[in-house]
Amino acid sequence: MSAFFRQAAVLACWACLLFVIEASCVRGMEAEGAPTIKPLSCVHAADGRVTVRGAAMGTVFTVRTYPGQGMGAAETERACMEALACAVHWEKVMSAMDAESRLSRLNAAESGVFVPVSPELEKVLSLALEYARLTNGAFDPTLGPCIRLWKKSRRSGVLPSREELEHACRASGWKKLTVGKGGVVKTVPGMRVDLGGMGKGFAVDRMAELLRGKGIVSFFIDSTSDVLAGAPPPGEQGWRLRVDEGHGKGAALLLSHAAVSTSGNARQMVKISGVEYSHVLDPTMGLGVTEGRQVSVQAPSAALADALATAGCVMREEDFRTLAARLPGVSIPAFFRDSPCSAKEKRDQNGGPEPIP
Repeated sequence: MSAFFRQAAVLACWACLLFVIEASCVRGMEAEGAPTIKPLSCVHAADGRVTVRGAAMGTVFTVRTYPGQGMGAAETERACMEALACAVHWEKVMSAMDAESRLSRLNAAESGVFVPVSPELEKVLSLALEYARLTNGAFDPTLGPCIRLWKKSRRSGVLPSREELEHACRASGWKKLTVGKGGVVKTVPGMRVDLGGMGKGFAVDRMAELLRGKGIVSFFIDSTSDVLAGAPPPGEQGWRLRVDEGHGKGAALLLSHAAVSTSGNARQMVKISGVEYSHVLDPTMGLGVTEGRQVSVQAPSAALADALATAGCVMREEDFRTLAARLPGVSIPAFFRDSPCSAKEKRDQNGGPEPIP
């Protein structure tokens, strides 16, 4: 079988997996009661478009929709609110920061033992390991110990000691995590799973599936660094999107039935001992990547785009472009190295994809 068809088969398996995940999401929300969320804003436009914004997962989600067949404004708004509630629901599953989340309970469990987990958590962890295999570990969902150590260094401005780094790296590594048969085994002490490299994209995908289930096909979901478009707005060829190409330039995209994710240090970086480090970690070192990059990836799903954008900040550019070229529906709208500028200028830049009104 050719490499292309092998990759196509893998993506088809992921599509089937995501369908099952969505079904479990709906059942989970029904069983636990849909979480409530107070919108930051709700706007009804003259052309029927409804735009709702709400906070979740440490960012702001914006849901833009046009009514489905036979739907009114109130029903469309309610569907948008349920989509935001879906993001909150998945935050309670995937957050490494919330001590009550299902992921945090797994992280608190002992290593070397089989830990039963919910079907939702099992499936998202299985998908994360698939992305880790795909990128040969450039995307790694087990970097929790390194992430915790690196956050401490970013706050203090002092690099970790060699002993601290070695300890964190020994507790990390996607091949040391086993998922399946209703549970998880962390094979090394101190392992902490962190889904920050794909969690928001995954939630965006689930929000989109919920909207489709409500009969809404024309939508655009934006979580700052991750966006997903459904069918184009009425009378349009696609949703218009601007992607930062660096050096003050931007590429305009027409997006439909696809996602775009951006990762890099354009907005999150720190200088320690004269060296600039990204918030994206190099799994082989346990430290932030020192080559300033910003990568935007277009893919069939937001979770895949999110994970690939993270991996693109770590991999050799040639290897990353070769990988992207093998994956059906995947492209790289932007890949650039940051030009020298002050830390404040970098924080002020908006490196993520921006919807064009």
